[in-house]
Amino acid sequence: MTIAMDRPEADRMAEDVLAPGATSENVSWSTPARWLWVAGTPTEYVGMVDRNLDGYVATGFDGHDLGVFAARSDAQAVVCSHWSAAGDER
Repeated sequence: MTIAMDRPEADRMAEDVLAPGATSENVSWSTPARWLWVAGTPTEYVGMVDRNLDGYVATGFDGHDLGVFAARSDAQAVVCSHWSAAGDER
């Protein structure tokens, strides 16, 4: 299953999670397995969130552990923010 947001909703979310001055690219989340959410753009891997007994584990595009969160939306926001903040370093 792929979750895609309409443009106004995606822009509002981008304002919340993107680094200042960064531009957004269409990020979509897919669910290839139960308790696993993978984010990507048409050209890049953004990161993933998986559910375990401790909460929602966020992992960045570069494999870095970004933390464990009580809410999936918080973990997803951190994944997007980490990817965006990297900018040209990706």
